[in-house]
Amino acid sequence: MKRLLLAAALVGLTAYSVHGAPNVDAAFRAFWDAPTASAAEKAARGIVDSGVDFETAWTRLKAGRTYTKEKTGLIRIPASVGGESFETLLEVPPEYDPNRKWPVRVQLHGGVGRPPQPGRQPQSTRIPGKPQIHIEPQASDDNAWWHTSQVDNILGLVDMVKRKYNVDETQTYLTGISDGGTGTYFFALREPNPWSACLTLNGQPLVLSNRDARIEGNLYLGNLANCPLYIENGDRDPLYPAETVTPIVDAMHRAGIQPVYHIMRNDKHDTHWWPEERAFYEMFVDEHPRAANPERLSWETDRVDRFNRVRWLVIDKLGVHKSDSALEDVNVAAFEGDKVGLFPRLRQKASGRVDIERHGNAFDAKTRGVGEFMLLLSPDVVDFATPVQVTVNGAQAFSGMVKKDLPTLLKWASRDNDRTALYGAELHITVP
Repeated sequence: MKRLLLAAALVGLTAYSVHGAPNVDAAFRAFWDAPTASAAEKAARGIVDSGVDFETAWTRLKAGRTYTKEKTGLIRIPASVGGESFETLLEVPPEYDPNRKWPVRVQLHGGVGRPPQPGRQPQSTRIPGKPQIHIEPQASDDNAWWHTSQVDNILGLVDMVKRKYNVDETQTYLTGISDGGTGTYFFALREPNPWSACLTLNGQPLVLSNRDARIEGNLYLGNLANCPLYIENGDRDPLYPAETVTPIVDAMHRAGIQPVYHIMRNDKHDTHWWPEERAFYEMFVDEHPRAANPERLSWETDRVDRFNRVRWLVIDKLGVHKSDSALEDVNVAAFEGDKVGLFPRLRQKASGRVDIERHGNAFDAKTRGVGEFMLLLSPDVVDFATPVQVTVNGAQAFSGMVKKDLPTLLKWASRDNDRTALYGAELHITVP
């Protein structure tokens, strides 16, 4: 009899360890302590195995990890980018408090084509700003801001900082000067997801159309709609005068993109005007917190292995369909009366585009050259208690209930490391 009672007690203890709070706490600790997104995705299996329900996991992910006091001041972080050794400068204000969220500025420097100077430590080139965390990566001609190696580097740096410091995901923005400003355009065109705003100073997007830039694939002007743009150029800048940027800004307006564009009195390629402009720049950042689930999205891509996602929209398969909408190609600017393609296209790279709007649980999409896409549904904006409707090119593509799914929630929480953008389900759509 005693053996039976002991066996029953052990069964109860095992059940508690699988489904009870201690095991859930340990699983979440392992998830929060993971040093990278891939490690977090592996640790997420422990959360699923703990037996935690969706709503509890959702609440914990919304709250996020507990941050502790970390090193402040100037921190040098060694990194290998495309096989080249660099140092990233991380500047954390001395008054950093882990109990509140902090804005983050990623600052891209200019002069990426200059020859490297072995042994020389990088110096901060950031423009002064309010107390915030600054990330200052380094680039070179072989690993310029518009190369995929730097996309991986910068996204990895932001993720790393978010795992140690209490970052405000709605106030994480990208800026740069000269080549750094051009690099800011590139990220807005290809990888806008982390940024609340993209601010380019003395940059020139036409650099990205140069074959010598060695950019993989094509760029699409319409993608700029997904990151609020603040553009500064000098009227007599000897490298990138405003008169060469204005036609591109005009093309943005015709595409429905509304950048803030300031032409500064400047006959030099520098930012000596910064003291008078700083207040407007910082006001723009403050007025543009990142919306994790905007109601409208537009994205064009020529690949589906990456650079195929904007926020809650993922393009999974390309292909021409009879139902395709006639979406205008906005990649054209007028220079001295002549229409010019801003970013020359590689003809062997067929692209696909999705323009989509969400109204409550109803999604209305127009597509061109897309066979399949996926919607990431957030409980913040979608009511899972009522049906979801998806219309594509005027035809119904989906109508029905969608269930919240814990593995999906954890998958995207691992990859995005973002308390403000959590997704409860993936909805896969085939273009009719």
